[in-house]
Amino acid sequence: MKRLGLFVAAILMSATVSFASNKEKAPFAATTYQLCSYLDLTSVQARQVEDINEYFMEMQESSLHATNKEIKEEKLQKAVYGNLKLMKRVLDADQYRKYVALINVTNNNNRLMSIESVPDLFLAENK
Repeated sequence: MKRLGLFVAAILMSATVSFASNKEKAPFAATTYQLCSYLDLTSVQARQVEDINEYFMEMQESSLHATNKEIKEEKLQKAVYGNLKLMKRVLDADQYRKYVALINVTNNNNRLMSIESVPDLFLAENK
C-alpha cells in the first residue's frame, strides 16, 4: 500500500512539473543538430542555420515576455516570418520546403497542445 501511495505521488509530481514547464516553452524549438539531420545540411549551411536558430529563439523569447496579447502575437509573427526569410536565403528549394513543413506541423501541434502559437495564420506556402 505504501508503494502504491509513493507511485501515485510520483506520477502527480511529474504531471505537475510537465504542465508547469509548458507555460514558458518557446513555440518553435528545434536544435541545430536536429535540423542538420532532417535537412541534410552542409557544414557552411549548418553554421548559418545555427546563427539563424539562435536569433529566432531570442526573438521568440522577447515575444513571450510581452504583456499585451496583440503585441505578443505580432512579435511572434514577425519572428516566424523573419526566420523563414533568413532560412530561404541559406537553404536550397528542397530543404526549404522540408523546413516550412516542419514549422507548419510544429505550429499545428502547438495549437493542439494549447502552447503559444501563431494564431490563425498559414505560415508559408510549401512550394
